[in-house]
Amino acid sequence: MERIDDGAEAAISQDDAVAPMTAERADPRSRIISAALEVFAAEGFELATLRAITDKAGVNIAAVNYYFGSKDELLRTVLEVRMVPYVAARLKLLDLACQQSGPEGPTLEAIVEALVRPMVRLSRDPSGGRSLIRMILQARARPREETVRVFVEGVDPVVHRFIDAFSRALPHVPRDEIFWRYNFALGATMQVLTDSDPNAMRLKRLSGGLCDTDNDEIVIDELTRFISAGFRAPPTGTAAQRASA
Repeated sequence: MERIDDGAEAAISQDDAVAPMTAERADPRSRIISAALEVFAAEGFELATLRAITDKAGVNIAAVNYYFGSKDELLRTVLEVRMVPYVAARLKLLDLACQQSGPEGPTLEAIVEALVRPMVRLSRDPSGGRSLIRMILQARARPREETVRVFVEGVDPVVHRFIDAFSRALPHVPRDEIFWRYNFALGATMQVLTDSDPNAMRLKRLSGGLCDTDNDEIVIDELTRFISAGFRAPPTGTAAQRASA
């Protein structure tokens, strides 16, 4: 399985992750964002209160209004702060895979690894939990204008870069099926990372410890193999079937 070489992990070092912001930091805006990250991930967007966020940040509610204007804008900022590093790391790894490949372009496994590795490595918070995954699941399950804008403006352009790369690696697969398989790949990744959260550890428990979801490299390897096999499945011809129906 031809993957990205040794530069992969260096390209997405933990410097790309959001550094934990402590209450001792002088910048009130940073403290509010840090507190909101914790409260939104733990309580959910709907149940999280500005009082809980400001108490944790050591500021008053007027500070939230001053820096963000509203709870919705604070939510958008927090989601953006958490998502920008891993989206940028995905693009960095895809570019690295392209640089390391020949004229035929990167292998399917290299593209999949560029998609998966940043999510696995950068979704952990300082406590080891998968707070980013919880926030993304909430944003997708309960879409609102502020959160949708984060995906449209910050994520979708990179998605199209990956769709183009997958289409080049699998020229016999129709583009609509590439989109379907890309979405299935994200679903598999989100499911495994949800189960690997220390608060759940469901896959590890169900398997009696056979599946070590504490080990990020094992998770990356298993996801890369599974997703690559799915992308390599024969085309279903769904577009042609719909056209002739």
